[in-house]
Amino acid sequence: MTRKPLTHRALTLAIAMGALAFAANTTAEVRTMIVTSDPQYPWTDRMEEEPSIPETESERNRRSEELITEQYTSIAAYRAARPGEDIPVFINGDITAHGHGWQRSVMARLLPILGDNVHLGLGNHDYKNNVTPEGGYNSAACYNNGCTRDSIQDLVRHVTDKAGKVAFDYSANQGVFKTLHQGSLAYATKARGLDRVLNIQLNYSPLYEVTFESTEALRVNRYELVSPLPWLRNLLETKLEKPTFGDWKDREYDFAIIHMHDPDHFDGNFARLVINADVPAIFAGHLHKDMGLYRTIGSVPVFLSGSASQRTYLIVEHDTDEDVLRVYGVRENSPGQKQLIRSVPVHRNR
Repeated sequence: MTRKPLTHRALTLAIAMGALAFAANTTAEVRTMIVTSDPQYPWTDRMEEEPSIPETESERNRRSEELITEQYTSIAAYRAARPGEDIPVFINGDITAHGHGWQRSVMARLLPILGDNVHLGLGNHDYKNNVTPEGGYNSAACYNNGCTRDSIQDLVRHVTDKAGKVAFDYSANQGVFKTLHQGSLAYATKARGLDRVLNIQLNYSPLYEVTFESTEALRVNRYELVSPLPWLRNLLETKLEKPTFGDWKDREYDFAIIHMHDPDHFDGNFARLVINADVPAIFAGHLHKDMGLYRTIGSVPVFLSGSASQRTYLIVEHDTDEDVLRVYGVRENSPGQKQLIRSVPVHRNR
């Protein structure tokens, strides 16, 4: 049967319909990020049993490295299977168990398994637990506050070198014999693959403050760490409010995601900030055996990612067509069997 040639009108209509379909496919995307926490080397699942299962030190170190390697290999394979996507990875604290140099060296060797586009935060095990505050006492502190100092400096280098850094609440002022380090260590980044999402890392807690000193080669390093709340308020106001001349869509970022370590260490000031801003979700860690929806702050859900020792993490998809975040839980480091925890609208009702 001979087909009739398309009329000019029919051809024009076909081209228009094709263009609309192409536009829909190119503007509606699903963008992905992976959220993890608590590699906490050298920590293992046996330490979390009740009662804990005894391990030798060498066995503990070996098994912890194996658990972290397994998780990071799983994440790397998931990313590699999607070569057309940039998939950032967030690690929300407790990189190590105590911040000792040998622990940080092992993690420096394991983190590259993930690849690039990785964004770190500190947890209580990285700095809070190991410091003797000015005028205080801590029997678990490292000598000369070296563990806390070095964990902080690792983070400073990590953020300073970050290509997508938007803001960093940290400054260092060097004098003749003393360097003064000030700020909260919170930072915001424009992670590759989530270009219109402002990812904010608050580290251990939005309330944590401490002052301490540590001496290196006769130079005193004084750290004055403060709450990130004033910095966070200014960031949300400048990056997420409606422009004076323009519409909501004219903002550089559509919404913000907050990352922190401890899901319970916050106050009413923090709650009011996130409730009244375009913050659809908060991601945290700290509780190794808990993975999934943990609580809500107002209407804002707080999700936990579990831990390397429990072989759990989260996959978060931003569906730009439906304007939702879909949060999936991964168990046994098996992303192919991920389960939907919740779909979260990304915008407040206006």
